[in-house]
Amino acid sequence: MAHRTLSGLVAAALTLSAVGAVGVTPGRAAAEPAVVVASTAPGYAQGQLVPDGAAVTVPDGANAMFLFANGRMLRVKGPFDGPLDRMPDAAGWTGVGSLVGGERFFQTDLGAARAVGTPMQKGEEQVFTLDPGRPGTQCVKSGGTVLLRKPADPALIPATLRAEGREAATLRWDKGTAVPWPRELPVADGTAVSVAGPDGRVRHSLTLRVIAAEGIAAGQGAELAVRLAGAGCAAQAAALLDPVRDSVAPLNLYLATDRGLYPTYRSGEAVTLVLQTNRDAHLYCYLRNTRGQLTPIYPPGPSASSLVEGHRTLTLAGDRMPVPLRAAERSGSLSADQEVRCFAAGRDLGADLPGRQDAFRPLTDEAAARLERTLASLKQTELVMAQVILRVE
Repeated sequence: MAHRTLSGLVAAALTLSAVGAVGVTPGRAAAEPAVVVASTAPGYAQGQLVPDGAAVTVPDGANAMFLFANGRMLRVKGPFDGPLDRMPDAAGWTGVGSLVGGERFFQTDLGAARAVGTPMQKGEEQVFTLDPGRPGTQCVKSGGTVLLRKPADPALIPATLRAEGREAATLRWDKGTAVPWPRELPVADGTAVSVAGPDGRVRHSLTLRVIAAEGIAAGQGAELAVRLAGAGCAAQAAALLDPVRDSVAPLNLYLATDRGLYPTYRSGEAVTLVLQTNRDAHLYCYLRNTRGQLTPIYPPGPSASSLVEGHRTLTLAGDRMPVPLRAAERSGSLSADQEVRCFAAGRDLGADLPGRQDAFRPLTDEAAARLERTLASLKQTELVMAQVILRVE
């Protein structure tokens, strides 16, 4: 992304939301299940299934992208509340350029984007290599060879798998990073398998779901992603969707409060910030106080990580920032309104930013100016900003 000043990043964030769309097609979305490709809307994660006719809530300031099995992709910019098939009539659909000017919906035909479909097809083999180090539901393809990758956790090497009523099988990965599914264990829909480490202690369990590969033509990754999501294999669906997200959904950030995007507080009331990125990113937040000073509030200290997980809603204050935020006290007739500015970056900027060592202390005028210069000088770095005004009665 081109370099921006802190004050100019709001417009940049809007521009980013419109990059990468192809084949804009007016019309209504059909009533059918969809899978989340990318979202800054709390409650929606990549690989999550949206059932046919289910209501979708995208708050003001957030956006979400959904993929249907036929390859159609729909992006919704909040506020929106309702089923995906209840979109505006064709007259309400406009091109990508108008989205920046305020249009809230558009859809694309992924089938026309061969550059996106090819990476999805190439990723299918890796998607169906199971990870015994991850608990929960994992999908296998009917009639295919089931492989198990070497766990990242050394405490699970070797790993012992056991299904009820069956002989245990030990996996060692002595000759590679993947081994075949053990013959001792069934490959059947609903098979539950416990996973133990070398000490024999069961760490977790995984459940197999077998999905039909019949009827999915080569390159039809959209239909496969929907089937994976429908079977409960959200992580595998997300892995399949990564190249789609990377092609059409640049880094984005949602910032609001537990009272919405335009909150009002009484002096001294607790403030809770609500944030979500659409991919893993490094997050930095500043509070502008009533005197106009910028105070770094996140990360909450020099040893605290700035890395946040995409599609996971973060609330501040909370476990990641134990210091409470409160609305400012009024001083005479002066305004007590405050502003929170947060920005997400594709890489760690901690070493470049002033105030990283002194969280919750106002920056000097020189440090604030240096922050602006640093942001303006960034090149070849994804960077988006969001802000919210904390109004005080």
